[in-house]
Amino acid sequence: MVAFRLFNIPIRIQGMFWLLCLFIGMNYLQAGGSRGIGMFLIFGVSLFVTVLWHELGHAWARKKNGAPHSEIVLHGFGGYCAGPGTFSRPQSIFISAAGPLANFVLAAAAFLLIQAPGMEGFWPKFALSTLITINLFLGILNLLPIFPMDGGQILANILGPKHTRTVFIIGLGLGGILAAFFLMTGNIFGGVIFGMLAFQNWKGMQGQRPSFP
Repeated sequence: MVAFRLFNIPIRIQGMFWLLCLFIGMNYLQAGGSRGIGMFLIFGVSLFVTVLWHELGHAWARKKNGAPHSEIVLHGFGGYCAGPGTFSRPQSIFISAAGPLANFVLAAAAFLLIQAPGMEGFWPKFALSTLITINLFLGILNLLPIFPMDGGQILANILGPKHTRTVFIIGLGLGGILAAFFLMTGNIFGGVIFGMLAFQNWKGMQGQRPSFP
């Protein structure tokens, strides 16, 4: 495990996160040669920056709403930001939305940078286009209304505690549909992720606390 502090926020990176980077970026390694290795390393760094930036967005929003401190953990399914604090429903929605919003801001910055003079070469274009793609993907993915992802938490706060079961039903249905879609298209990783999310929402319907991701 790697541990450090950034902006006075303790950050821990579990070994499974590096395996996640390896698994997702394996196609670049299979290309072979120095170019394949270079593309794999750039992808890995981009994924690390994207996930960390996402969680920093949550940490920033928590601090803005009075949280005394936060901690960030990157793990085999992405990451999370946690810590003490009591928030109103609008504050909770803002905190949940801050992660995807941070990704969209970084994607926009990378898009502007890729238009600048001197970025015509293969490596600058590949690095920035990779950063744009990952941030857009992660931002949109996290806004899906599947609890406990950001979109699911936003939906739960919009509907309120009286409609918790509805949130779990939506998460179970959408998670199950996406799991089946990814498995049918040969994307085992996507199928597993959304299958686990669907299972966690099923647990929520049974009165058990979802614990993933």
